[in-house]
Amino acid sequence: MISREIFISVVYSEPAPLVKTGYLNPIQTGRALGGPAIEGALGDDTGRNNSSEAVFWNGLTALYWMRHNVDAEHYGLMQSRRLLAFAEKKPRGLSFGEVTAAEYVKYGWRDDLIEKACRGADILTPPMRPLHLSGLPDIVMTASDFFAHQHHAADLTLVEGIVKARAPQIYPYLVQVLTGRRIFPDSISVMRKPFFLEYADFLIDTLETAQQRIDVSGYDAFQQRVGGFLSEYLTCAYVAYAKSVHEAKVRELPLATGVRPRPPVSPDQVLSKARSRRDQGAGPVQDDASARGDINIVLAVDDNYVPHAAVTMLSALKTSAVPSQLRFFVLNGHSISQTNRAKLEELVKGAGGRLGFIDIDDRDLRWLPLNRDYISIATYYRLVMQDYLPADVEKAIYLDADTVVVEPLERLWAIDLEGHPVAGAPDDAGLHQARRLRLDAAHRYFNAGIMVFDIARFREMELTDEILAIFRAQGPFIISQDQDILNILFCNDTKLLPLCWNAGTRIYRSNPLEPAYSEAEALEAARAPAIVHFTDAKKPWHTKCTHPFTELYWDYRNETPWAEGSAHKLKRRLVQRVRRWLRASDRRFERHLRAS
Repeated sequence: MISREIFISVVYSEPAPLVKTGYLNPIQTGRALGGPAIEGALGDDTGRNNSSEAVFWNGLTALYWMRHNVDAEHYGLMQSRRLLAFAEKKPRGLSFGEVTAAEYVKYGWRDDLIEKACRGADILTPPMRPLHLSGLPDIVMTASDFFAHQHHAADLTLVEGIVKARAPQIYPYLVQVLTGRRIFPDSISVMRKPFFLEYADFLIDTLETAQQRIDVSGYDAFQQRVGGFLSEYLTCAYVAYAKSVHEAKVRELPLATGVRPRPPVSPDQVLSKARSRRDQGAGPVQDDASARGDINIVLAVDDNYVPHAAVTMLSALKTSAVPSQLRFFVLNGHSISQTNRAKLEELVKGAGGRLGFIDIDDRDLRWLPLNRDYISIATYYRLVMQDYLPADVEKAIYLDADTVVVEPLERLWAIDLEGHPVAGAPDDAGLHQARRLRLDAAHRYFNAGIMVFDIARFREMELTDEILAIFRAQGPFIISQDQDILNILFCNDTKLLPLCWNAGTRIYRSNPLEPAYSEAEALEAARAPAIVHFTDAKKPWHTKCTHPFTELYWDYRNETPWAEGSAHKLKRRLVQRVRRWLRASDRRFERHLRAS
């Protein structure tokens, strides 16, 4: 039995920088299931434990272990990327990408501050937060509706019955939580001993009973963590009960949230490498039948985006081993002026490529939603392009017009679709997006800005009917336009492209979202992007954009009829230099790179 005044478990399921003090104790959950031990962390597989049940219980195996193996006056549970801030003054900014001495100071991860907070309350929790789906903050849901959307509704119904039968004194407060619209996340709390023992026994009894009755054999890997999902609601119910019935003093503390760290890549070095790659010309490309024929490239733009489309096409031509292979099709709704058409045609022809304009009748698309100010109806043209492209086009690369090509498109064209109708790279908010749309956990939600399409397959599909059916079923939850639709259409039927073919903005900064790619994939793509995709709202043509490839964009644009003037160039570079210098996170990042 471990005896401490205060024992707060910080849960880790995989290696990460540890947050550790005398009172904050890293606990590796699921250690009994195998895998390498996390150095510096205690295991949940000693003494009386249920470590082998970590799939169902998720991080709560640490709570189970703590209940049976620790004697303390205060007990707590926090997550490796979600920790209470004990600082006496609320920190400015509550997200962190690394764990250094600065984070310990900023968030008050000190034993004296932890002890002070514990003395002032019976229960410490994060703030209650409204329940809404990612990207839909205006639609606040009840807890029961939120659970039903994200998980299996029957599991919550079953647990509600268990609590009603086995803990009737707490059941009214569970009803209160389920009909309310706010909870605090991840069962994070610190409790004085009498409250913790009652809470832990209630939670363990409820989940053990539920585990005996819930068959998760048909659940995907994400949904099998049902015990962890249910515990959020049970913990909130217990705290409401303790506050009302036991008159427990409950205090909310700020919650510091870990974000995906920025890959350790120098912006100046990757820009220099891309420029060198361009200046050297394309290297050898796989010589097969698909690489020797036409390479069909589709863009969908309106007149406002023509200068940016010119950058995309020119960069593709300049990096191609055989520019004459590249055949561009620009989809538009009769919106591109004759002047801009002539300029684009001259630019593409002068660089060795071919260009055709395809006018789309978008009257049949106008019922589709536009959720973002910078998105036009042109984003949906790719859903009907198979009806407009020439009959000899059986395959096509689709490129958004906020991209710069770094590696020859011949290499993307040569990737085997392996029977899939589309190919795409994982999105930088992919896990959030997939859960909002209730997609299978095995599907890696892709970004639709760079894709390869089997046009012949598309011509065989009844896409209009399928899209209408999707909107009838998922309409309120579709916020990423055609990208959501494509992911629903081709869930588990997509050839996954390496991330380098769609290197989005967030791989060059800390990412607070949950991407569909790993840190290793992000690092590889950041070091050597094949296509740079400016996915942020701040594009390289905006003065305040500090993306590392902004200058590469202007390298190409200044070779087009839409080159910038000298005054604009001076202002842009000055603003970017000042913004980069003023951002403390950038300065720390660059110092760290130099030191390493």
